[in-house]
Amino acid sequence: MSGFGAHYKGDVSEVTMGHETSVVIEHGQPRTWRAITTDSARDFTTIQFRDTTSIGNTSIFEQTKPILKVPLGMLIGQKLTFHGITSGANYFSPFYPSSLKSRIYTIVDHTLETNADGDAATHIKIVPALTTTTSLDSGTGDAIFLHGTGLPTIQGDTNSAMNVAAASSKEVSLIDQFVGLASFMTLPDTKVDLHSYHVVGLGRQVAVQQTGKVHHMGGSLEMPMHNANWLYYSLGREVVSKDQCGDRDHNSSPVPVILADVSPGQGYLDVTSSESASVRFGSSTDAAVGDYILLKDTTRVPTTTYKTPELATDKYWPSESSSNLGSDAHHFEWAESSECRRISAIEGLGSSVFRLYVDDGWQFPHTTSDTLELRQYSDTASSGSPNVNSTRTITNPVRRLLFSAETIPSFSLEHSVRTRDVGSYNATGESTTAPDSANDSKQLTRVFKGCKVVEWEMSSTVDAELKYRCVFNALACYTDTGRLEASNKGDRYTAHRMFQNTASTKTGRKASGIATGSEKPFMFYNGTVSAFDQNLAFISAFELRGKTGVEMFHTIQSNPVAEVVDASNNISLKQIPYGGTRNASVVREGREEFEMEIVIALENQSLFHELRSHVERGGTVGSTGGTIMLHFTKPVVAGDSGTKPSLRVIIDDYFITELPIPMPDDKGLLFTTMKIKPQNVKVISEDTVYHC
Repeated sequence: MSGFGAHYKGDVSEVTMGHETSVVIEHGQPRTWRAITTDSARDFTTIQFRDTTSIGNTSIFEQTKPILKVPLGMLIGQKLTFHGITSGANYFSPFYPSSLKSRIYTIVDHTLETNADGDAATHIKIVPALTTTTSLDSGTGDAIFLHGTGLPTIQGDTNSAMNVAAASSKEVSLIDQFVGLASFMTLPDTKVDLHSYHVVGLGRQVAVQQTGKVHHMGGSLEMPMHNANWLYYSLGREVVSKDQCGDRDHNSSPVPVILADVSPGQGYLDVTSSESASVRFGSSTDAAVGDYILLKDTTRVPTTTYKTPELATDKYWPSESSSNLGSDAHHFEWAESSECRRISAIEGLGSSVFRLYVDDGWQFPHTTSDTLELRQYSDTASSGSPNVNSTRTITNPVRRLLFSAETIPSFSLEHSVRTRDVGSYNATGESTTAPDSANDSKQLTRVFKGCKVVEWEMSSTVDAELKYRCVFNALACYTDTGRLEASNKGDRYTAHRMFQNTASTKTGRKASGIATGSEKPFMFYNGTVSAFDQNLAFISAFELRGKTGVEMFHTIQSNPVAEVVDASNNISLKQIPYGGTRNASVVREGREEFEMEIVIALENQSLFHELRSHVERGGTVGSTGGTIMLHFTKPVVAGDSGTKPSLRVIIDDYFITELPIPMPDDKGLLFTTMKIKPQNVKVISEDTVYHC
């Protein structure tokens, strides 16, 4: 091989992204657990999962095993709380959060070990240690809640099979989304604070050095926009049209019934089915992992938080009903709260009751009176699947609204790099070349967890595509260390290779957010810009920028667990070193700000009068105009009446802050850069993606 394939290369480097979702593990549904604390030390408590009763392959646990389908070490640094979901024994009630005590625990270790029953099981160590008990078994009503930030969605299918030996393991997360048409990307820089100490009497040189906080900051990307997905992570909220979100391929009755009200942030949905063995939609269609659930809710939610929206109106989003026609043109401040989510796992709870775990938690409250429908992807427009036609129009399109709220969603970013174009060496069998062999790919896989957008920008210029750029930071970085193990080395984590093992079919491309035919970006020549109740005809460029105010915070945390290292080189074997306690533990949004610049050739005096009059412009509910509206579509073949892929950005409540009028030396057109300060941004898109 002599040099061939000996170096990492950009063309064999893959980046994918995915949602982060909380997980509830209820006693006996499907596993129980035991909490063990060493009384002499009380430094930490070990949670051992137990029971080997038969469960389906769609569970969050492996079939007949108390092994949680989360890659080994991925839980290090996660926050955990105990809750009472139902009444019962509730043995862990002394550790439930209360009105005066938060009782939040941090996971400092995540291993595969033998439990009290002699079975290979998931073990997690938490701090602080549980008080007043040395051994406690869970009981009816108890539940463990793994917080969502920093936790990639569990993939509840047959693709997970954890093993003590890395080469025989198969560990996955649902990080399978296409990042976009990224032309430039930097991953968060991992930086370690180093403290240097001079000591009296030991000369001028540094006497002691000690590492401190770890940061994962400065990730960025730039891409031509082919859909609105990244604006979801920039703004924070998404609702879909209950009537234009693909189409159902089942009878309207019977459908599963929501068993209990849904809370915002909840990562699952409990339903009652007409069948005891499956989640049945219509007469013969069963829901499966990978399908989507449309939760149709007509409850209206405000799309603005800084003022009281006008509720006494029939103008709200979406605009399908006859009393609400044209709300894209008529200003609105309310939206219906229908949501669509992918099913990531299915748990049978008995008595025809099922728990549907979803990819990304629900953002709004929903009640048992809301309606459920099933959505699926297929290679074509069959089964109600969104599909891009040969004419570039969309059959069964998905119509969505994105807007701001008090939080923005976090996401995970998976990066794998190798020297040769082969897959992971583990139980997947993608690669037959073992680590340290002649043709070893030297694969390195990392997952940046708890990522949030710090600032973003959408822009376009003449003869260019609509571009998106953002900067993001991460809480922690998981690294697959299976290749460092002493024996049976391999890639524990199965890395996603977008067009080799992830979006390798037309259906897979749709599920990953890059449906065949949808990859073309929005271009300036199919865009219009209107503001101040007029079309701005002579624009040469614009930029819309936003800041989320996201900050990372480190807090004092205990890590009493000894670090596992390779004795030969002192390198840590942990996927997240030092129990994650040196990473930031809190990520929170701050002040949201928007600003806009438009480069325009002046044609009349109206814009200068807007500046000098200090008039705030904005939409009036039920009326047209007032807002700044950016509307982009993609070219389609003439004569096709299908839906055009489109992106409509609505900018509300804004002032002009600068409008210089220059005197160019060349005596040509007077171009100026108009600066605008908005308060609110909303986005309406039509594409093939069920959920951003």
